[in-house]
Amino acid sequence: MSHAAAKKSARNAKHGLEMTKPKRLLLGSDKISFTAKEQERILAPHHDALVISLTVANCLVKRILVENGSSSNIIFQTVYQVLGLEESFLTRKITPLIGFSGEVKQTVGEVTLPVYAEGINMSTKFLVVDCQSAYNMILGRPWINDMGAVPSTLHQMVKFPIPWGNRIIKGDQENSQSCYQTTLKGNTNVL
Repeated sequence: MSHAAAKKSARNAKHGLEMTKPKRLLLGSDKISFTAKEQERILAPHHDALVISLTVANCLVKRILVENGSSSNIIFQTVYQVLGLEESFLTRKITPLIGFSGEVKQTVGEVTLPVYAEGINMSTKFLVVDCQSAYNMILGRPWINDMGAVPSTLHQMVKFPIPWGNRIIKGDQENSQSCYQTTLKGNTNVL
């Protein structure tokens, strides 16, 4: 291990950020499926996005959009600051992000943070973006694929395999609708 890597590891341990590198989870023997019964408590009909809450860097973060249309995991800079994460944790790397309408936004940097999801603590790389959003984070295909997760907006849940079965993270329709209304009004909220 290089001196720089040892120093970074010590700093992460000091701040409770020690974690393992993302690895493909061992798939359980159970198949992932969704049932009509799981829809019973969902307010329907709906077109709500899948918005969840998870523990990230030892803090509960609400309003996390699970978006399989995103090629990156995103944390917004204001949220990064509210979580009390040090600027020195950021790797200054400018990456262009192209939005739905073709606009290009440059990232501030990237950071790897522990994301705790129903018994699984996974190191997750986020691009840090300085812009306003109704969401606090976006978990895109990198997190979805690393978890072996299957998100369902219809069922408002994410399922992922663990060696002894499957785990479920339920979405929050109220937060999803609130984020949508906030976006329409052009306002943003943090945490």
